[in-house]
Formats: sequence, C-alpha cells, structure tokens
Amino acid sequence: MSLLQIPNSVALRNFDAVFRNNDFVINDKNVDIRFHPRYVAMHPVGLALYAAIGDRFNQEGIETNMEIHTSIRSIPYLQRMGLFSALGYVNPVKTKEHEEIGRFIPLMKIDSSEALASFLKTVDPILHTTQENSRVIKHVFSELLRNVLEHSDSQFGGNVCATYNHRRKKFSIGISDAGRGIFDAMREHHQFKTDKDAIIAALTPGVSGTTSKLGGTAENAGAGLFFTKCIAQTTRNHFLLYSGSAYFKLRLSKKRAAVRFHANPLDDKCSIRDGLPYFKGTLIGIDIYIQDTKAFNNLIESIGSAYQVSVKQSRKDYHKRIQFV
Repeated sequence: MSLLQIPNSVALRNFDAVFRNNDFVINDKNVDIRFHPRYVAMHPVGLALYAAIGDRFNQEGIETNMEIHTSIRSIPYLQRMGLFSALGYVNPVKTKEHEEIGRFIPLMKIDSSEALASFLKTVDPILHTTQENSRVIKHVFSELLRNVLEHSDSQFGGNVCATYNHRRKKFSIGISDAGRGIFDAMREHHQFKTDKDAIIAALTPGVSGTTSKLGGTAENAGAGLFFTKCIAQTTRNHFLLYSGSAYFKLRLSKKRAAVRFHANPLDDKCSIRDGLPYFKGTLIGIDIYIQDTKAFNNLIESIGSAYQVSVKQSRKDYHKRIQFV
C-alpha cells in the first residue's frame, strides 16, 4: 500500500515539507493517507495541492484509507476549507460553520465558465482593497483559471481557495489542477527537455502554450503567470509554481530593496528545484499584502501596458531586465 503523509505545516515558505516521506508514486491503486497527529497548519497552496491529488485518485480509480486523529486542533479549519470532502471523506467532527464572507473562500471546483464567474464574485469582499485594484487582481486570477479550463485537460477542472489574514492584511490563494501539466501543455508549440525548462518558459512574458510565436495571441498573451509573480514581488511575498518534477519559488526580498521585474525569471530572487516527486498537474500559490502603497498601485496601473513593454524587451533580449516605473 502506498502512503501519503500530510505534514504539520504546509506554507509557501516551507513548501518542501510536502515532499518529506512522499514520492507521489502510486503503484498499487491503494493509498494510506496520514495526517500529522498533533496539528496541521495549511496554507491555501496546500489545500489546493491535496485537492488535486484527490482528483487524481478519482481519475485513476485509486482507493484510499484515511485515519484522522480528532484531537488535531486544526480539524475545524481543514474541514471548513473543504479538505476532507476534496479527498472523498465526510467531515470528521461536528462544528458550527463560520461565516466566510470577507475572511476565506473554501475549496471551489472551477470546471466551467459559470463556476469561474461564481468564484470571481466571491473575491471582492476578501481582497479588502479598492474597486480598481480588485478588478485588476481578479483579471489576473481569471486568466490563470481560464487556462486551467482550456489547457489542463483535466476532467475535474481546477481547484481554488483563498484566505485573508486581517491582522497582517495578507491575502493568500491556491490554484491547482490534476491535468497534463505545463510541460505537456506547452510542448505542442515549444521544445523543452525538462519540466524545469517548461516552467521557466511559462513564467516568461510572451511565451504561450497556444502558439510558438513570441507575444502569444490576442486570446492568450502568455502573461498571466508573469503578472501573478509581479504582484507577489511588489508586496515582497512568496509565489510558487509547481508542475511535473520541478518548481519555481519566489523568495522574499528585503523591504528596502528596489522592486524590479525581469523578463527572464532566472534573474529573480528565487529557488528553482527539479528532480522532485512527480506531480501530475499544476499548482500555483501566492501571498499578497493588500496595502495602498506606491509600488503596489504603480504595478496595478502598469499591468494594462506592461505586457506590451515586456514582450518588446523579450524580443530584443530575454536576459535584459524589465523595470516598470
């Protein structure tokens, strides 16, 4: 029997904890799911990851057995966010459900345009920002989720959830699918040798899985992931993209350091790992401090035109830095 061990903490800063004692290889169609016995702190990126793994179990007819210690203090949070139902189980304890508006968005299935529209309606209250800022942020997330619908080839669509930390004014989101992954989705028009190469290309503005032409198409410009990363950079937070056997993780930058955006993601302050346990699908995680700062507002204003600037620069030299004033 294969084993899936869920650690006591899954966040962007310590995401590598999910690989501890796990290889995600299921050979015998039977999996034991084990939670840490004392406490499980789960960022939306972790919830989205395990929801996608649950989709894979369903897709491949894999049977699971889960034992959960009801003494785990975070069970009410995990079940309110929909983790147990995403793994195919009923909630282990009875609790009074807390009102979610403005605080969190439980795991939602995005398997149609209608489901995507429903999710976007729930985002405004949790962003706690101006209408214009909310509009731009929702547009970026809409592009990411539309890509899931159009390119993942997952019969289950995608998964998304979010939380808002009022004290820290931090918005966190996780997006996942159990589809074919970035490498397979992009190789029709691009030639890559590894998952790592495909991830780097996916983060490069103007590189789209719908065409080999630099700059993308009118319908898909290849900028959604790039702008998502830029939003995290502006608020000096983590961003994670994991697919296949590799991930890209944006590291925290110092508060006094100038915010710079690069056409080549290798120029970012980041960690890039390959040779990881194979994740069949795509996972995105991001933290954003929703604050009315000059850098944040400048980025929001720049997103409308920044794509054209970055693609023009990319055509000249992929390794030149792009800075939006």
